[in-house]
Parts: sequence; structure tokens; C-alpha cells
Amino acid sequence: MKFIYILTLLVGLGGNALAQGISSVAGTVILKGGSLRVKGDLRLSGGAFVNDGHVFVSGNIVNNQAMTEADKGSLTLDGTASQTISGTEPYFTRFLTVNNAGGVVLGNSIKVGGKITFLNGIVDASNNSATLVLGDTALVTGVSDASHVNGSVIKTGIGNFLYPVGDGVRYQPVALDLTENSAGMSVRYFAEDVGAGSFATTGASNIALEAYNKEEYWDLVPKGTATGKVVIRYDNYNNPSITTSDSLNVFKVAHLRNGDWLNEGDKVTGDLMSGHVTSKVISSWSPFTLGVIPEVRLPVTLVSFHAKAIESSALIEWETVSETNASHFEVERSSDAKNFEKIGTVAAVGNSTAWQTYLFTDLTLGNQSRTVYYRLRSVDRDGTFSFSRSVSVQTKGSGQLVNVYPNPARKVSVVTVMSRVSANEVSLWDMFGRQVPVRTELTSDTSVKVNLHGVASGVYFLKLTTNEGVVNHKLVVE
Repeated sequence: MKFIYILTLLVGLGGNALAQGISSVAGTVILKGGSLRVKGDLRLSGGAFVNDGHVFVSGNIVNNQAMTEADKGSLTLDGTASQTISGTEPYFTRFLTVNNAGGVVLGNSIKVGGKITFLNGIVDASNNSATLVLGDTALVTGVSDASHVNGSVIKTGIGNFLYPVGDGVRYQPVALDLTENSAGMSVRYFAEDVGAGSFATTGASNIALEAYNKEEYWDLVPKGTATGKVVIRYDNYNNPSITTSDSLNVFKVAHLRNGDWLNEGDKVTGDLMSGHVTSKVISSWSPFTLGVIPEVRLPVTLVSFHAKAIESSALIEWETVSETNASHFEVERSSDAKNFEKIGTVAAVGNSTAWQTYLFTDLTLGNQSRTVYYRLRSVDRDGTFSFSRSVSVQTKGSGQLVNVYPNPARKVSVVTVMSRVSANEVSLWDMFGRQVPVRTELTSDTSVKVNLHGVASGVYFLKLTTNEGVVNHKLVVE
């Protein structure tokens, strides 16, 4: 023991030391800075092991002594053959690096308080009595198919966290966003069917599932109490076809509880091949996977959504074959297919089993040739909503001087008159050449709003006096 103590004090002076193996039977082992490379096993029994430097171990670690949370020090596992962490007491480190193609087997738990870096090799935590524990503020970097945890990971603390789990072949993470986590949440991935159950209506959503993924699931087990959201990811691994629908909105978070498969909702991001589904807030835990609901249970069953360019405008058209308590549609536009903004609203029929066709014209594109993207947001009467896929159009621009939106217009609405050049005056005239009094509001040099309140239904002309002369534009008021 005296030899080890002297050795570590020398390392503490800032140098490097090499040991063929270290056995601590009693007393204290101290590493005050510097680095210690153990080309063999590290065995700790009794006393204390204080690591304020960098320890590299190429053999096994056997820890039979009680340790305290580490606020300094790093451990690197860089053997050339499989390494084992065992003993009767958990091993604590601030930083952990896994760099062993042969992998690391946990026969005893190890807790990382600061950061774990995956460079190479699988951490086997499939032993039910051992796990990788990550502290409240712990970070994870470098995780991949070649380096992740096959087994249980416990994370303490709240907030959003992506668990570095998989099956030893593929990295298959799950994310949790917790607002309560009293004693840590244990997560493990399984590439198998967790088991059949009844499709119940007692989850976060009362719409029953019709199927779930039978090839993978994540077991989520709190060590105390926990509340938050689950984010289930799906991709091209262990992801059989569980629906014939081409609507993303049938995807839900499936939760097996007390023999029942529950629909926990909610929001889908991605496409039909890969993406993730975020649940509503839940506080009961057990196995989770990807599920689907019947397409007929969506507020709107959308069968087509198209857009086509017409000079400097775009015509958006969509069709539905079923609507249940649908409120309205919101047409959204984007220049990068990522950030969308609402450009218009169309009322839904509401409840229908017949074929319905809807049209919307985007007249606000301007005269520049460009690519734009559109998507549809279908909103239910209770405020829930779903998105269509996005479609793109290439506008060609035109020599048209004036655009009016919307046209046709409702007689109690406001229309926007867009001109390529400054409009000095805008007025409304009927088919008999009589001016109709309306209120106008200049919103920019080339944009004027015209209030049609009190205007009767019919065909009119908007007269614009511009720097290029007088322009008459036909307007239909319904």
C-alpha cells in the first residue's frame, strides 16, 4: 500500500506514471493531477481512492470500497480486450471515456457526474444488478452504432435527455423531457415484441390504437416518481409496416400498461420512413414503442394536397374523404421547407363522409422567380391539429402589374391590392361606371388594403393610379 501512495503522490506533481497493475487493500490512494496508466487491473478494497487527475486502465476494475461522488478526475477504459467493471461498490468518476473495441462489461454500476464520451466499443449493462448511472447535469458525446449502451442507463435530474441505448448492433435512443424525476429514470432498449394487449381508450388520448411495433420497445422505469414527455424515434431498423396510411398523423406513442396498449399522443415530426413522435405529459411508466391509430379517426382524412404555379401566384388544392368535427384549414408557406408561416385560412365542412375539394390562391408571391413550399394545417374544433406533407412550386414571375387577394372576396372582408409599382390612389367602381365608396389603408408603397364592408355582391373594378398609368383590375364580391 505504501508503494501505491508514494507512486500517486509522484503523479500528483504533474508527471505521468505507469503501473502494471494496482491493488489497494487498505489506506488511501491519491492522484493529485497528472495521469496514471494502469496496464492491467485496478483493484480497490477498503480505504479510499481519490482521483483528481487522469486514470487510464487497460484491464479490469474491481471496486470493493465505498466511494463518494466525484467532482474531479477522469477514467479512460482503453484496453484491447473486453474489460469488466465489478466489485461490491459502485465506481464514481467525473468523466468517463469508452475507447475499447472489445467492449466494457458492467458487473457493477458506474456513475458519471460530468460527461461520458463514447469513442469505440459497446458498454454491456445487461446485468440486472449493474447499470450506467448519469448525474443530473451529465452530458453524452460520440454515441454511435459502434459505441453505445446495450442495457440499462439511469439518468437523474430533470430536463430533456437522449438516452444512449441500443442493442449492441444499432444505436436506438429514446428521449425524455421530465419536469419531475425524484430518484432517476432507468431506460433500456429491447429489439423484440414486448407482448400483446387490448387497445384501450384510457391513455392521454381516448382514441384507441389499432397496431403497435412488435419488433422493438423501450422499458422506462422510474426509481421514484417521474412526470414528463416521451419521444419515440422510428427509422429503418426494427420498423415494420404497421399501417397502410400515408398520413404522418396516424403515428402515436404506444404505452403498454396493465395489459392495455394506450395511445399517449401526440406530435409527429419527420416523414413516413423516419422521425419521432412526442407524447403528451404522463406520469405512469412501463414499456413504450411506436403505435398507430386508424386513419378514419383523424379529424380530417386528406387524400391529396397539391400546389401549382400560375405566373407569380400559386394555386393550392386539397381533397378530403372524411371530416369529423373539423374546424378549418390553415395554409402555410416557407422558403426553406423548415420555417413555415400562415398565409391564409379556409373553413372546413366540419363533418362529412363525402368527397370535398378545397382551393386557395396565394397571390402574395411577388414578381420574382423562386421556389416556395406549402403545407396544410388541419385544425379540429377542440384545437388539436395535424400537418400534411409539404409540397413545392417554382414560381415563374410575370409582367402582371397588379394582384388582388383574395379574389373572389366576401362582401364583409378586406382585400389586399399588390402592385409592382407605387399606387397613388385606389378606388372601387361598379359595372355601370359608378364609384363605390370604400375605406382604403396604405400598408406599404406597393400594398393597399380595401375594406369591402357594406359592398353588395357583384362584379367590380379596382382602379389603381400608378406611376405607370391607370390600371383596372376585376374584383368579384360574393
